[in-house]
Amino acid sequence: GDVQGLMEVLAPDVVAIADGGGLVRAARKPITGVATVAAFLARLADLSDLVTTAAWINGMPGARIDVGGDVTAVSLVIEGDRISRIYAIRNPHKLEWLGKVAELRR
Repeated sequence: GDVQGLMEVLAPDVVAIADGGGLVRAARKPITGVATVAAFLARLADLSDLVTTAAWINGMPGARIDVGGDVTAVSLVIEGDRISRIYAIRNPHKLEWLGKVAELRR
């Protein structure tokens, strides 16, 4: 992954928080600081079976990330022109809605 490119869009005090709900693997503690978060994201980007789809998550810009059957919903808090918070939701009970297609009615 491109760590330098990531560092340009992340706030210096960026925090990444993961919620696995105790049911799936997720970081136990928040990942803090631009260098640490950028290195972590760069490692993720190098996964060969990674599929990312842009999405609005809880009214925030984000993405649905699929890796080998595992789904993660990621939402971003943007302050100014930098990402200040990254919330990764991996708890399957909180992700059930991601697989559903909204039925549009007139």
